[in-house]
Amino acid sequence: MTARPSPTLAGISVANVTLDEALARIAAWLEQPGFRRMAVVNAAILLEAERDSDFRATLAAADLVTADGMSAVWATRWLPRLGGGLVARVTAPDVMEAVLARCERLGYRVYLLGATTEAVAAASHRLRHRFPALAVAGARDGYFAEADSVAVAEAIRAARADALFVAMGSPRQELWLARYGPRTGARFALGVGGYFDILAGQRKRAPRWMQACGLEWCFRLMQEPRRLWRRYLIGNAAFVLFLAREWRRAGERMRA
Repeated sequence: MTARPSPTLAGISVANVTLDEALARIAAWLEQPGFRRMAVVNAAILLEAERDSDFRATLAAADLVTADGMSAVWATRWLPRLGGGLVARVTAPDVMEAVLARCERLGYRVYLLGATTEAVAAASHRLRHRFPALAVAGARDGYFAEADSVAVAEAIRAARADALFVAMGSPRQELWLARYGPRTGARFALGVGGYFDILAGQRKRAPRWMQACGLEWCFRLMQEPRRLWRRYLIGNAAFVLFLAREWRRAGERMRA
């Protein structure tokens, strides 16, 4: 099949793939030596990447980048200058769930890093019930100093993890994986934001219909209005301005 053109957002090439196509790549990586890192982008992450050149370079260097937010998908469809409309939203939670099922089936070992001590312990416990044959090699919280990062990575290596999921929020989780991921010995790693809290039962994920309509942010806002209203109201407006800048930059590249 001819590869679909991949759009560029904030200087980052976003893979134009379906969930199944992304999972096929990950399946191959799990069978090969070496470390592979996947990242996802949404409106908030793209805004941060535009502002922070180090974060932008970290995302651009990932082995696979997909769109976690429908706003990014719609933007590429509505603004053809960006390089190609994305065929699908490929989220970190959906990838993690599918990879966990594959790891259980094939005997790969997984490690959970991030969230609070209580959340990661509860997430690990619940995963063992959902995937009885899954080998959870280890789990620890994400509240550690930068000076302890090498020791954390070495502990993951000692646990012989094949797949590593990190829930420390952006940009910390992406920056940490770029710097320390190869030390862990894992073959595949993915930052999953706050998904451990959902796995632990501390928060709920939006219903599928809201996800499909791009309203997951609205569901989260209803759950935590005091904490999130400013982020989403200001962030949504900022993303519209970001797209205007991307449209202009794309036009300049076309004329160059």
